[in-house]
Amino acid sequence: MLQTPIETLNGIGEKKKQLLNKLGIKTYEDVLTNYPFRYVDRRKVLSVSVVKDQEQVVIRAKVARIQMKKFKKEMMILEVVDHFASGEILFFSPKYLKNTFEVGKTYLFFGKIEKRGILFKMIQPEYAKDGDPSFLGIIPVYDLTLGLSNKDMINIHRQVLARAQSTYTENLPTSIVQMAKLCSRQEAFENIHFPKSAEHYKIAKKRIVFEELFLLQLKLILLKKNYHKPSGVKFKDKQAITQWIDRLPFKMTDAQVKAFEDIKKDMCGKYAMNRLVQGDVGSGKTILAFAAIYLAVLNGKQAILMAPTALLAEQHYESFKNTFGDEISVCLLTSDIKASEKKRIKEDLAEGNVQVAIGTHALIQDDVLFDELGLVITDEQHRFGIRQRIMANLKGTQPHALIMSATPIPRTLSLILYGDMDVSVVDEMPEGRKIIKTHFVGKDKLEQMYAFIDEKLLEGRQVYVVCPLVETSETLDLTSATEHYQEMADRFDRYEVGLVHGKMKAQEKEDVMKRFKKNEIHILVSTTVIEVGINVPNATVMIIMDSERFGLSQLHQLRGRVGRGDQQSYCFLLSEKLSKTAKERIQTLVNSNSGFDIAEKDLELRGPGEVFGLRQHGLPELKLASIVNDKSTLIEVQKYVKMIIGEFQMNNVEMVEYISVLSKKMDSWFTL
Repeated sequence: MLQTPIETLNGIGEKKKQLLNKLGIKTYEDVLTNYPFRYVDRRKVLSVSVVKDQEQVVIRAKVARIQMKKFKKEMMILEVVDHFASGEILFFSPKYLKNTFEVGKTYLFFGKIEKRGILFKMIQPEYAKDGDPSFLGIIPVYDLTLGLSNKDMINIHRQVLARAQSTYTENLPTSIVQMAKLCSRQEAFENIHFPKSAEHYKIAKKRIVFEELFLLQLKLILLKKNYHKPSGVKFKDKQAITQWIDRLPFKMTDAQVKAFEDIKKDMCGKYAMNRLVQGDVGSGKTILAFAAIYLAVLNGKQAILMAPTALLAEQHYESFKNTFGDEISVCLLTSDIKASEKKRIKEDLAEGNVQVAIGTHALIQDDVLFDELGLVITDEQHRFGIRQRIMANLKGTQPHALIMSATPIPRTLSLILYGDMDVSVVDEMPEGRKIIKTHFVGKDKLEQMYAFIDEKLLEGRQVYVVCPLVETSETLDLTSATEHYQEMADRFDRYEVGLVHGKMKAQEKEDVMKRFKKNEIHILVSTTVIEVGINVPNATVMIIMDSERFGLSQLHQLRGRVGRGDQQSYCFLLSEKLSKTAKERIQTLVNSNSGFDIAEKDLELRGPGEVFGLRQHGLPELKLASIVNDKSTLIEVQKYVKMIIGEFQMNNVEMVEYISVLSKKMDSWFTL
C-alpha cells in the first residue's frame, strides 16, 4: 500500500503529479514522510473585538455584500459583519471565487487582521464554510513549489492517511517500542501531520526521530559488518610493553595512558578491537599506534599502519625506525616505490619476514598478502572510505582494527558515524606544548603582520601561507595560491618561497614538501593540500588568506600545521569581508585551541552535512531528526541498537529475520 503511486489519489492529474515529483513525492510513503516544516494554530475562533492589529487569527463573519472592482487588478470585496464590527475581506484575481460566497451566509476566515477602531480588513485569507471541521485545528504547513498550494498538500496528506490506515508495517521491534515508550507508527504519522494537541505532536515527533536515528545506526553497523565479531587473533598482555612505555623520553599524558589501556583491553579481549582514537593534532596519537603495533609484534603477529598520503606514510616510517631501531622489521609500501622493490616487499610480507608494513592504499591491493596479520591501523580515517577500511581488515582473519583521527568530531556526530565503534578521546596536550596564538588581521594591520613575519624568518623559522584557490578566478574575488606566491616571492626576496597545490603532479608536491621539511624552502604558499600530513616543527607561522571561505574545523586543522615544536607559534586569519556567521567562526578560533569545542561550534553553525560530508559516507538525509537538537534521543537509540545487535549475535531466529528484511528495505538508501 505504501508504495502505491500518488496518481491514484483523487485530484492528482499529470500536472500535479509532475509538481509533486519535483518535491521528491512519488508514492504514498513519500507523502507520509514529507513532514510539515511548521504549524499554524487554528483551534480558536476569536471575535474581532478581542484581537490585536496585525494578529493572525480565525474569525467567523457573515457576508453582507459582494462587490467586484477593478483597479490595477480585478478584486473581490466581501463586506462582512462580526458581532459589532464591520469589515472587508479582499481577494485579488478572484475569477475562481465568483460562486464561492453567498450573501447572508457565515464563513470562517484565517489571516492577518488590520484594525481601525471597529472597522477591520483581511487580505487574501484562507476560508471555509462555517462548521467545516477540517478548517479548525493545528494546521500543517508544507514546503511547496509553484502551482501547488498548502491546501492541495493538506488534501493529499489527508487522503493518504485515510487510505493507508491499518496498513503500516512497524520498522521497530515490538520490544523496543515498548521499552522506549514510543507510540505506534500509525499514530506517529497521524499526529505529525495533523496533531490533536502540542502533546500529541511531541509524542509523534519522538517516535519518528527515534526511528530515523535507530535505522540509520543499525544500517551503518550492518554495512561495516565488524561489530563485536569473535577475534581470530588471541593476544596476551606483555611486561615488555610496560617497560617500553617507561623508557620513552617523555611521560605520557593521562589521556594517552587511558586510551592505551582501552586499546590493550580490546586487543587482549575475546572480540576483535574496533576502536576510534580521536585527538587534536599533536596530542600524541602516533605513539599509541606504535604501542599497539609493539603489542601485536610481541604476540607474534604482523601489523599495518595505513596513511592517506605518501608523505605522511614516510613520516610514520621514519618515526617508527627512530623509535624501534632494528628491534622490529618494518617496510614502507607506497605507489612511488619501484616495481622490483615492491615485489620483494610483497614476498617478505607474505612469508612473514617483515613484521610491520607502513604505507598508503598500496597496502590493500589484491596482490598484497600477509602471513599472520593481527592489527590494522588507519591514520586520518576520514581520507579513506568505508570500503577501503573493510578491504584492509579482510587482509587478515578478523584482525584488530584501530582508527586514528586528528579531526575532532562532536560526540553526537561520532555516535552517528562510528556507532559501531568504541571511542577513545585524547583531549590533553603533552607537557611543554605551547598554545598557538591566533589573531584576526584586517587590511589595516597587514604591514605589521609582514614585519612580524620578517622577524621570525630572521630567527630561522618557517612560514605557511594558505590560499582558498589555486588560480585567479574571474567570478570569485579571492586570493589565489599562484598569484600570492609571486607576491610573497617579491616581498621576501631574500628567502626561498615554494608553491604547492592540488593541480600539481604527486611527485612535484612531494618534492616541494620535502624541501620545506629540510628548511630549503622558508615560505610555503599552498592550498589546503597541507591540511593533513606534514610535520615541520620549525614552521611556527601560519597565514590563512580569505579565512571566511573555510569552515571552523578546517581552519583548526590548518592551524595545527604549526605549534608542533617547542617554539611559540602563531596563526593569522586574514579577511576583508566577514558575515555575521564568519565573524562568529573567526572569534571561536581566536578564543579556543580545543578541537572538540571548535567542532561542536562548527556543527552548530553549519550542520552535520556540511561539516562532515554525510552524503560522502553514504548516509541518508535525516528528515525530522537533528543531530544537533536530538542528542538525548541519539544516546538512547545507541543503547537499543546495541541491544538488537547483541540479540542478533545470539542467533535469535526472529531477530535474524528482522535484520535481514530491514537491511534489504534500507539498501536503496545507502551506497557503500
